[in-house]
Amino acid sequence: MMSRLLAILGCLLLAGASPASESAPQDKVALISDIVHEPTQPKPNIPVLIKARIAPGATKVVLKLQAVAPGKYIAKSDPAYEKEWLEFPMHDDGQDGDAKAGDGIYSVRIPASYQKHRWLLRYRILVTSKEGKTVQEPLAAEASPNYAWWCDAGPATWKGTRDPGKTPVLTFSSQFLGTLQSIQLIAKAEEVAKSQWDGGAHKQKQQGTIIYKGVVYDHIRYSNRGQGSAHISGKNKWSLKFNPDEEIPFVDHNGVPFAESCASLNLNPGGCTPYLPVHRGIAGLDEVLSFRAYRLAGVPSPPATWIQWRVITQPDEVSARDQYQGDLWGLYVAIGEMTPKQLSDTKLPNGLTFSTQSGIKHTPKGMADADKLWEKFVNTMRSNPKESWWRENLDLKAFFSFHAMNRLLGNVDLRPDGNHGYYRHPDGHWAPIPWDLDMMFVPRHHQPGVIDAVACLNHPKIALEYRNRAREILDLFASDYSPKGGQIGQLTIDLGKVLTPPGFNVDWPRLDEAVWNQNPHMNQKGSYYLNPTNAEHFGGAWKRTLATNDFAGFQKYIVEFCTDSRPTKNYAPNDGDQRGYGWGYLNFEAKEDKIPATARVERLPGNSPKFKATSFESSAGDKSAALEWRVGRVGKKGWYELGDHWRKETGAGLEVEVPTEIFKESGVYRVRARWRDQTGRCGHWSNPLEITTK
Repeated sequence: MMSRLLAILGCLLLAGASPASESAPQDKVALISDIVHEPTQPKPNIPVLIKARIAPGATKVVLKLQAVAPGKYIAKSDPAYEKEWLEFPMHDDGQDGDAKAGDGIYSVRIPASYQKHRWLLRYRILVTSKEGKTVQEPLAAEASPNYAWWCDAGPATWKGTRDPGKTPVLTFSSQFLGTLQSIQLIAKAEEVAKSQWDGGAHKQKQQGTIIYKGVVYDHIRYSNRGQGSAHISGKNKWSLKFNPDEEIPFVDHNGVPFAESCASLNLNPGGCTPYLPVHRGIAGLDEVLSFRAYRLAGVPSPPATWIQWRVITQPDEVSARDQYQGDLWGLYVAIGEMTPKQLSDTKLPNGLTFSTQSGIKHTPKGMADADKLWEKFVNTMRSNPKESWWRENLDLKAFFSFHAMNRLLGNVDLRPDGNHGYYRHPDGHWAPIPWDLDMMFVPRHHQPGVIDAVACLNHPKIALEYRNRAREILDLFASDYSPKGGQIGQLTIDLGKVLTPPGFNVDWPRLDEAVWNQNPHMNQKGSYYLNPTNAEHFGGAWKRTLATNDFAGFQKYIVEFCTDSRPTKNYAPNDGDQRGYGWGYLNFEAKEDKIPATARVERLPGNSPKFKATSFESSAGDKSAALEWRVGRVGKKGWYELGDHWRKETGAGLEVEVPTEIFKESGVYRVRARWRDQTGRCGHWSNPLEITTK
């Protein structure tokens, strides 16, 4: 939309010039510019003032207004779109909201009677010259040939229950609904139904309007998305595609902006894949936490967050008679795209990204051989290449973290031909990208659980390096299940707070349960918070049990799945026991009998941050190669020890001095050390020595 504010350059000048020719000046002033409406996010019964700068020579300036009532959406492709416009003359006379007469800024005040809750108001400006030539802004040929505002009084209180007529009705107040950001879709009821529940319309684009943070994104395209599960569940996946140059500046649940505006968004139902009903009620924590964990481990990963999804297809926002009628569709997970800027907290170089299921997702400017690069890489991966090839072409550090997290988080739907992608660094190294994380924390095999790149582990030296990284992830992320000791515990609690805002006797998981547990469109009704309940996967049957039959029970389930929580240490891959399964699987792959002994760390006296580790020991009789040191940060939002804060490697010396600026921010820091022997094996990281800075 910003490009339109530059308006029409070099054509149909109001002073009477003919359309621009090759001899016309290239610096013509825009005819219509600086278009604004105030207030930018109108409330009901408040007049709206629209202003625009008009070049000299206009004889008539008109604003056309289209008022779209809820339940009566008008798409750009509808005949009614060009017919149903009201005209309001704009003026430059210093009257009725116009600031100053004759200053070239024309104004019009739209009466308060047009400002109604949940109404979409579109407008465009037409300017006529004395020669009778008319120019419209925006141009009719633009993807969105109008401006718009959305009139909103805020969400109405909603009431619902998991089993109508059987369980108590819960009240979700307007104040509660304001605790989570919303995305609103305005569309036709029949097209929404077709998109979501008609398998014959899979991925067919429908037209609608998105409202986000009060801003209108008009004439966008939406569709159902997914593969095998696309139309099975009832609460299905959505794809939102925005118009060129109108990307959405999206933020996460903490208000942190995505690294770049989104040309599209993917909405997942949150723990409701039809193949994993045992996790129904987990409220998308499995997906949001998993994407974040991969990212913390250094794996290029799309951002993921929660949103409140509202779909406006009916006149009434809520229904007193039917809790399933109205705008509220409940809790969804919003996921970014596989573009380099979105894949990391730190900016990645502009490289190629590729989805194993849908092909190229991003091509760097000037790259003409993207498909050939991908085909060469994947075909060579499958041809048993030498160790040197893997080191030259695969980002081994990212792959190690990816593969280890797959085991720890129980990513059982992963397979060579799906549910992941790759990012190609400009230096030629490819790194895996996790995707489709709605089938996690499962203690049984299902799909292979690996990707083609796992073949690199056939080389002993590379496999040794993987085991080092696997032990490191266990030490730094899954060390224990206490909220502060184990980082998986802290991450689970931090994310869970988003869905359980303080001061309310309801939460977002219970709202989602009320919206969908017995929803007429749900194919697996009554599946929320069943406890215990059974599942069946390709690896066999298993039973899922929650300590408490609520969202807190799922939080505990995740933490215990990823930590050494099993009373009897009989871990084995595919054993079907949820207790510590992810920890046990990764520990199985990380096991190394001949690693150096675990060091102990102490702080040396004095004002400087100096530390000392115990001497190298090896039961295998190997010699030391280096002492590694690291400092991690914990205990604050966004601080997790798995993400490197500072690292240094020393030789045989036992002491290290950490630069004082490493501890400059207030918070808790963990200092650790580990030995590496001459074979390349690393010991476990020492227990942390904590430094608190105030």
